[in-house]
Parts: sequence; C-alpha cells; structure tokens
Amino acid sequence: MKTLFNRLAARRALSGGGPVTATLLLLATLPAAAATSTTYTATGWVIGVPVPGIWFTNALGQVGIRGNTHLARVESTDARLTGRRTIFVDGAAQADGSALLYGPAYHEVGTWDATGTNFTPTGGMWETSYRGTMGADGSLQLHIVGTGWGGTIDGLRVEETLTRAAGAILDPALPYHYAGTMKPPPLSTSEMLDDFNDNEVTAWLPYVSDRGSGGATEANQQFTVWGSFPGVVTHSFFDSYSFKVLNRSPWSVGEGQTLEARVDLIGFNNEGTSAFFELGTTSGLYGLLQGRAFIAILKYSPANGFSVSACETVQVRQTDVILSLALTRVSPNLIVTARVFDKTKADVLLYERNVVDSPQADPSLTVNEYEALSGMRMSADFNPDTAGVPFIFFRPGIGLIQYNDGTKQQAEATFDNLELRTHEVPPLGIGQAVVLSWPDVGSYSIESAPGVQGPWLPLRDTVPRGMKQITVPLSGPAQFFRLRQAP
Repeated sequence: MKTLFNRLAARRALSGGGPVTATLLLLATLPAAAATSTTYTATGWVIGVPVPGIWFTNALGQVGIRGNTHLARVESTDARLTGRRTIFVDGAAQADGSALLYGPAYHEVGTWDATGTNFTPTGGMWETSYRGTMGADGSLQLHIVGTGWGGTIDGLRVEETLTRAAGAILDPALPYHYAGTMKPPPLSTSEMLDDFNDNEVTAWLPYVSDRGSGGATEANQQFTVWGSFPGVVTHSFFDSYSFKVLNRSPWSVGEGQTLEARVDLIGFNNEGTSAFFELGTTSGLYGLLQGRAFIAILKYSPANGFSVSACETVQVRQTDVILSLALTRVSPNLIVTARVFDKTKADVLLYERNVVDSPQADPSLTVNEYEALSGMRMSADFNPDTAGVPFIFFRPGIGLIQYNDGTKQQAEATFDNLELRTHEVPPLGIGQAVVLSWPDVGSYSIESAPGVQGPWLPLRDTVPRGMKQITVPLSGPAQFFRLRQAP
C-alpha cells in the first residue's frame, strides 16, 4: 500500500511532474480497540428492611418519607452487577398517591448461593444515586447512575433504569427489573512518542517533493527537518515540501473521544516559510500549517487533493511554541482543533480554532481567499471540500512547506517532544436553571415544592459521584457553553 504522499506524488508524476520513486509501507495491525460499553439486564428482590424509615404528615395532610433502608438481592446477566444492594429512600407523596423518590444506593459485587440467602462478596462496590417516581399503584420507574470502586470494577461507570410492576411497597415477591449499560472509565492517556533524545531518525519515514531534496537530523536532543528546492516556484503544497512521518501503526479515534498530538516548535530559519504538523494515513489527513503571519487548517483526501478548511492572519511567534492538533469524533462528524501554546509560560494559549469535517461538503477557502490571508497562491492541487466520511485513523508527521519564488535557499524547521494524548469527551448537559440567592443572615435552608400548597422539601445535592455541576444565571437571550480541557 503506498503511503499518502507517495500516492499523491505518483499522481503528480502522471500529470507531468518529475520521476517518482515510490516507497512502499505495509500497514501493521491496528491497535486494539478501546474498551467499549456493555449492556446488561438484572433482576432484584427485596430481602430485608433493616430501617423502615419515618413517614410523616404535616397539617395540610402532605406525606413524606425519610430514611428508609432496604436490601435487595440482585442477579445480573453481567457478573459485575450481581450482588447485594443497600438502598436508602427519601421521598414525597403526591395528592394522587404517587410519590417522588430519590437517594443513594450501594451495591456490593458478589455471589449468592443456590437458596438466594447467603451472600459472598467478591470485591468492588458500585456507588450510585437514583431519582424517579412511584405510581399510585406502587409501580416504580427509577433512573440510576453510579461509579465502581475496588476490584475489577474500579473506575467503571453504570447507568440503568429500574422498573417494578404495581403492588405493595417493598413486596419481596415483586421483582425489580434493571436494564443498563456499563461504561469504561473516562479515557485519559498521555504518551511521549519521541523526545528526540537518542539522536536517531530511524523511527521516521521521509517524504520529500520530487522537485527537490530533503531529510532530517537529530542533534542536541532536537529534530530538524530540512528541504532544498532550488529554482522551484511554488504553485502547490507538493512543489516544495519536506517532512517525516512516525513509522508506527496508526491510531484510531473512538466515538466520543479526542486524540490530540502535540509537538514543540523550536523555530524555523529565515528561508523557511511555514511549519507543518499533520495527522493522517493513506485515507487522508488533517494538517496545521503555521506561517510567519498566518495559521491554516488543511484537509487532504486522495480523491480530492487539498482543501483549506480555515486560515487566519495572526501574529503568533514561531519560536518556543507548542503546536497542537486535536481530533474529536462525534459521529457522524469529526471536530478538528488547532491550537498554539506558549512553551515558555506554562502553556499559555496563544491561538485556537476548530472546524467540523462532516460527511457533507464543508466550507473551504478559495485560492484567492487563501492567498489574501496567507500570501501563498496555491493554484494547483487546491480544491473545494467534497462529501465524504471523515478520517479516523492517524499517524503524526512533522516538517515544513516552503513557499518558494525560485530564489530561496535550504529551509529548516526544528521540533522537540512529540506527545500523543487521548481522552474521552465528557457529555455536557444543559437544562433550565434558576439562580437562588439571599442575604447571609441567620440559618436558612432552601426548600422546593411543585405548588404553593407543597409538599415543601429540602433541596439536596443530587450530583452523582464523579460529576460536577454549576448553576449559571440567565443573563441574556442566548448563551453558549463548552467543556475545555486544561493544558
């Protein structure tokens, strides 16, 4: 299988370019897929009520419950959800006899004997919280979320629904029915792919325009890519490029995950016009191009060539910065985020831009628009984006693209510390919110009720373990929110 740039170079040769020597690279087996979510069902039976709780009625006849504790035997299709569950119940009865129920529950993982009476813990516990309703007929509908700790479930997450048919409250003959999904721990990894301390370049594959020469050297624990294109007038990204691709099996970015590559740009010489940082394979690539006065996000596909997804005229320095290219998969789209950090000031963010690659044809710049922003006129191998599924397999590559008027000498760009980070994108839930505030005088607490007649119940923190929550005042007709990972 030809690598991406040899494939494109071969296409260029067929259309009149110079001779091409195509290097062949066989793709190794892809890395194993990340842990995936699994579904399960379970059945539970009440086996004891050590604390009945307190039922109370106020002067208006409103009924509430506090502090009920009961135990349930749970048998699941997934052994990690079989065990003994301790359930704490608070609630408020409604006028029709139904009730709002909420509280924590703790599920010990283990096994039951054949009689269902003797329990043996095997390690690990699910810490959960739930909220839902009980119908006037005693039926249940609850939503449960939680996190595992200890044993083989440490860090795993669970989300499930509980239903129960109509009948007497806590009837041991009426089973709880669970249906849920077990999710892997939130993904967060960091791997130094090459710190360039061994002064060896054997792990990197060279790609150079057929109209010049180029290569790379490692010295002083840094990685320098060079390219020389005497007499070449640049009309295409492939007229005067030189870069290296890490010779490893490609990574994949999973659904709801972000794959981010970072590399230090130490700088480039006076003959260099732009550093290039890319993630791609033979299927296509996304690239970050940093020039002296502009930054661009590029996309390449074998069928369409290059398109420019975004370009901005910005004054960001070219020395001692960190180039970051992050790919976030939110099917059917892929979000491409380019960032530049200040390496000398604790990763202060200097630049950020993201674009969305969807299965449809996405906005892209024309040749004239790109020239106006970058000063580079690329009239060849430059096309509008076309429809196609976003790419999900990647290797990192670093190097340079020189914009040459035929007189420029050898260009050089120096890099250090190539790192790969992978993390899960946490879902951000947005709902209606009301901000409550009052003077800090005396000892007051907040209660809420569905109506002025009650029942009035204390507001409690119902944020599940492992979650964060913030209340935002409604300060305008529209607001936008996002989650952003710290550098």
